[in-house]
Amino acid sequence: MVFRTDGGSQVGSGHVMRCLTLAQSLKARGADVLFICREQPGHLGYLITERGFAVQLLAPVPGLATGNWVDDARETRAALEVGLGRKANWLIVDHYLLDRRWEGELRASADRLMVIDDLCNRPHDCDLLLDQNLVADMHERYADKLPASCRQLIGPTYALLHPDYARLHAHVAPRRGAVRRTLVFFGGADSANLTERALDAFLALGRPDIEVDIVIGASSRHGDAVRQKAEAHAHIRVHAGLPSLATLMSRADLAIGAGGSTHWERLCLGLPCLVVTLADNQRPISEELHRLGLIQLLGHHDEVDQSMITGALDRLIRQGLPQEWSLRCMALVDGRGVSRVVTALTLMPETVMQARLATLEDEKLLLEWANDPTTRSNAFSSAPIPADGHARWLRQKLGDLASVRLYIVETADGVALGQVRFECGDIGWEIDYSIAPEFRGYGLGRRLLNTALMRLRADAPGASVFGQVKVDNVPSRKVFESLGFQASESPDVSDGVACYRQTV
Repeated sequence: MVFRTDGGSQVGSGHVMRCLTLAQSLKARGADVLFICREQPGHLGYLITERGFAVQLLAPVPGLATGNWVDDARETRAALEVGLGRKANWLIVDHYLLDRRWEGELRASADRLMVIDDLCNRPHDCDLLLDQNLVADMHERYADKLPASCRQLIGPTYALLHPDYARLHAHVAPRRGAVRRTLVFFGGADSANLTERALDAFLALGRPDIEVDIVIGASSRHGDAVRQKAEAHAHIRVHAGLPSLATLMSRADLAIGAGGSTHWERLCLGLPCLVVTLADNQRPISEELHRLGLIQLLGHHDEVDQSMITGALDRLIRQGLPQEWSLRCMALVDGRGVSRVVTALTLMPETVMQARLATLEDEKLLLEWANDPTTRSNAFSSAPIPADGHARWLRQKLGDLASVRLYIVETADGVALGQVRFECGDIGWEIDYSIAPEFRGYGLGRRLLNTALMRLRADAPGASVFGQVKVDNVPSRKVFESLGFQASESPDVSDGVACYRQTV
């Protein structure tokens, strides 16, 4: 696995940090990892090395740019050859200044290419695209920017968070009522020095009873000034060099920070936040989160002064935090995005699978799968399924184990790959199954259905099962035939429908 990404005092640390999170999980699966980064002021090559990864540094160029993209592609190929000595299985690119032209030049250096993007402002030539952000029309916005064969991982379900967040997600209580502890973090660089502005805002409150944790980013140029100002106040602590903010976030009642990837960390732990955006690309995401009641957006860094931050803090402290705010945050992000992305990178037909009975906690996931356009087009009724009707349907099915078995098929570490439902009627147990959209094309259909059949064999031995498939749904027909199902006349004698039977 080869990562091409950059970090520094001008571009911040977010790209490198989320790539490190992904790299650590890949390494735990046995992958060899190489980073290729441009040398620039405040670059994070030392941090990558400290985390146990090899890094090849490209020669510095003036300003924020990578230099000529043709030169960058040539230098990246050379660094890959030196650092790896062979073709990469995956080249993972997290860089706003690289696009389809650069990616096309690197195609010969890797079996497959993944792009991590937030902006949707340029075309890509890749096999897998990850955009972990929540914006309006997020599932359609890459329609004209990717190859038709590219798989997409879209939304905060795939947010690349440190494993600490997933562990704490189930244990942190929703915030409500009094604000006793706050967290301040404005990213790795904070070139606008919002950290000191927020510190001044707290001091203006005159509330020594409220503890304040301030985190200084790895590339910040203002750390010394913040530390000196904080030293005189016992209720204010300054932290730096933390591998994760999860512990501080779990202890805090309220945060003040920037947009960017930290959004998803705070949401995962249900931490209400006052947000000041530091870059234009943070605005649309932060505005959407504000619209949904997940954050309070104060404005852009050049619009927000110390008095505005003080006023917003004072209002929240006097009013207290509504528990609904924290609960909305926690419902959006579960912290397991990195496991899902690693699965998408490493999934094979031989991947070990297991089937479990679905629960009410799967309601949102099952509705998303049911309303996927491909699933609807293959269904006998193509109309979208409304959420309220689906909720009633699911509760009825889960409560009827005598005639319904609804299984979630997942990997050994709990990443859901699809669903299989067996529903008993007069002529046997009818099969309905679907693969999660992001995992189609891996050749999983046969294994997914067989895993569920083995679970049904244990739960209802001797059951007669059958599946009805549209004749033009060739992939599903091949799955049934490969598992030894026998074709028979459709019970409905419907034109264009094939029926397959087997006894388990």
